Amino acid sequence: MNNLIKKLCNALKIYVAMIIVTFSLLITQANPAFLQNNLFSKRLFAYSLLNNFSNVIIGVLLILMGYQIKGNIKFIKNYVYIYIVNLLIFIGLFLWTRSFSISNLYDVVLPITRNTYPVILGAISALLIKDKLKSWFKKCRLSAILGGYVILFALPSIFNKDIFGLGNGNNIVTAFLLVALGIVCSNVEIDKLYVNKKVITLMSMSVILNVVLALSMPYISLKIHGDLSTAYRFNVLTSISVIAMSLVIFIVGQRLKISVKIPEYTGLLVLLIYSDNFIIEKIVNSNTSLKISLFKSCIVTIIIVFLGWLLARIGEREHILEKKLSLNDEKTIVSWISEAIVKMITYIKNHKHNLVNIVILYILAYCSFIFMSPHFTSPHMDGDTYTSIFFFAFFVKQHMMILTLLLFYLIYRFFYGVTNKFWLSSIITYIVVTIAIAADAIKIYYRSEPILPTEVTMVSAYGDILEMIPQIILWIAIIGIIILTGVIIFCEIKFPQEKLNWKSRLLGILLAIVIFGSSTRINHGNSIVSAWLSSYGNEPTFWNQEYGAQYNGALQQFLNNIDTNIMEDNPSYSRKKVDEMAEKYEKEAKKINKDRDNNLSTQTIIFNLSESLANPSRLKEVELSQNPLSYIESVKKNTTSGLMISSGLGGGTANMEYMTLTGLPVSNFSPTIATPYTQVVPNSSQTLTINNYFKKSTAIHPYRGSFYSREVVYKKFGFQRFMYLGSKDKIKHKMKIGTNPYLSDETAYQNTLDVINNYKNGQFINLVTMQNHLPYSDYYDNSEDYQVSGDMDDSEKNTISNYSAGLSYTDKAVQKFIEQIDKINKPITLVFYGDHLPGIYSNIDGNSLEARETDYFIYSNKYARQHGAKKLKYRHIMLC
Repeated sequence: MNNLIKKLCNALKIYVAMIIVTFSLLITQANPAFLQNNLFSKRLFAYSLLNNFSNVIIGVLLILMGYQIKGNIKFIKNYVYIYIVNLLIFIGLFLWTRSFSISNLYDVVLPITRNTYPVILGAISALLIKDKLKSWFKKCRLSAILGGYVILFALPSIFNKDIFGLGNGNNIVTAFLLVALGIVCSNVEIDKLYVNKKVITLMSMSVILNVVLALSMPYISLKIHGDLSTAYRFNVLTSISVIAMSLVIFIVGQRLKISVKIPEYTGLLVLLIYSDNFIIEKIVNSNTSLKISLFKSCIVTIIIVFLGWLLARIGEREHILEKKLSLNDEKTIVSWISEAIVKMITYIKNHKHNLVNIVILYILAYCSFIFMSPHFTSPHMDGDTYTSIFFFAFFVKQHMMILTLLLFYLIYRFFYGVTNKFWLSSIITYIVVTIAIAADAIKIYYRSEPILPTEVTMVSAYGDILEMIPQIILWIAIIGIIILTGVIIFCEIKFPQEKLNWKSRLLGILLAIVIFGSSTRINHGNSIVSAWLSSYGNEPTFWNQEYGAQYNGALQQFLNNIDTNIMEDNPSYSRKKVDEMAEKYEKEAKKINKDRDNNLSTQTIIFNLSESLANPSRLKEVELSQNPLSYIESVKKNTTSGLMISSGLGGGTANMEYMTLTGLPVSNFSPTIATPYTQVVPNSSQTLTINNYFKKSTAIHPYRGSFYSREVVYKKFGFQRFMYLGSKDKIKHKMKIGTNPYLSDETAYQNTLDVINNYKNGQFINLVTMQNHLPYSDYYDNSEDYQVSGDMDDSEKNTISNYSAGLSYTDKAVQKFIEQIDKINKPITLVFYGDHLPGIYSNIDGNSLEARETDYFIYSNKYARQHGAKKLKYRHIMLC
């Protein structure tokens, strides 16, 4: 009964201590208001004391570990277990919060090089050589050792300078030193030490000093500095007052026979929580409530105790890892490291072909990035700074290269599982990957987009494609296949590799199927696959498939485009109801058109999407010295006009264009559809658009035609011509303003006039301008004419001024264009609209109405007005 009570008391002490540590860490991470407002409060002083005591507890824990735990080589197994547990915790926290950063992933996978939980590494390092340290400390006087510790920790504490590079104590050296201090104490019979009044006084003063410093430093910091910058100066594991109090508690506990037995794994798990900030960050999850933090502390403590017990049971019964790692009590750490190096070298020699295979796949992964850029530059918009694709892929997108490597390896393992022949599988993988990279590179070179899943369905046309290829290339390909076949046969005979057992083969096949099959969930926002890839750094960029291939690699971008669930199923949707709606609106149309004499198809209709056009003067957060769209505002007063509610902010041009041409809102599509132009239209057998009313239709975009796959889209829409930079139908006029890298709106209208004048009958023209696309740099001489005032910094004001100057040139160009079409003797109607606000305003609510309102007007030229064109009233139009 007494033993049971002792065990319960021991467990309760440990449990309470762990709650204090966890609670302190959670409050620190949550950073509630009382830690930010630089005001005195009871909570502030209570937190300071709690924070101090949590560090004292960690100090006591490290000393106890050095004092109690028998150190030996088998502690390497403990480290491996902690590594696995941390990996599982990472996965669990991801599934809970559905987010992480690539830095977090590197931390959990490479804990030593990333210094993820240094306190654990420092503690285990000391325990691995405990016998050596113990024998070495026996040769030294206790007073000399303690004196060294006093110097080591007192000087940085007194002068507030990190003289010895110990930082706040969350490092290998501090943990090693404190565990070593426990080892020093294990050489001494503490209960037999002579303790006089001076020693008792000194120990009491140490405890009092630590408590006084913890309570007084917030007051001192606020009084001297006006903030809390030095409030917690002594609340760190390297503070001499914290170390002294930890040592006093340890000694008093041993003198009074207060038994606190620290389970190995429980102690290591507490250090893991203390060391790994990612765990605490995810547990807090933006909640700053103290009650909830205390509740979470209790739950975390229960989990730690359970995991510690579970690992202890596994460690007692499982010895496979010990055998694999050759861990036994007879070995020293030095001999084990030497043996491990020899084994590693042997493994490399025995598996050199597999390792070379991985290197080749890595090189191919690198190629799948660099060859996606025809000019070998990193993805960028005109006017943006950029670097080489070689640097960008290797240093910026290394994590995506590793992902591509893993995907290539899965392809190899799939072939290996099917054939069970190493060389055949490897070379087939190289060929398939190389052909795919080459095909992507060629398509990007000619059409500025990679191979998409929709194009793989063209398998039925492969025979026709082969007929187009010159015979010399086909013969080279045939000879190459024959040579490679010979190489495979030679390697299989000369360098035979170990056959896989059926389990390994099946595992490789299933893994490949599951991983690649999961791509059908990539664009489902609530799916695990989507959350994982998004956190990992996958950037689909459907608006520009070329950039997507450069950001993610060709293979991952291909997978990004597989998951396109166009619309959610609606059980109430039926052909009968659609027919009823069609009949209803056909009757309405007949009523409306009953007295109309003019035919739409005999007119010239121009849809003009003006890039990022929305009058900044309309925003209540922005004050401009003058209106940059004065002429357009005057036109709006005298013709059909209003404000359009855009679905985009700072982007989404193609979506606005899709809605105006088709009359269909993108909100009807499922959330997996980010850009209908690239995800819906290419797969559609037919898309009805307004230009279908006309015998002749032309699209004009004075920029690259590849953006949003416009070349494919306009062809699907039935446009006879698409004029863009580099197109067959040339952009004749190419004027720019100042240093703006984009063609001006005036030159866009000049090209439009050419199209109008070259065809006498009715036609449809879709004009998408580019002048006011970001970035908004100092391109123009008149930027100073548009002074900005409002609650924003000078940089933002300058950007808005530059943007406004660009709008003023658009205003002049529109005026000139309207004057020119008024002189043409045929009916012309201009539908002018801005697609979205630019993403340059930091002080507006992105979900507010004003952040979505853009200008539009419908202008009929003089001839059209003379022949029956009517003005409609001002109205809002919603496109979403």
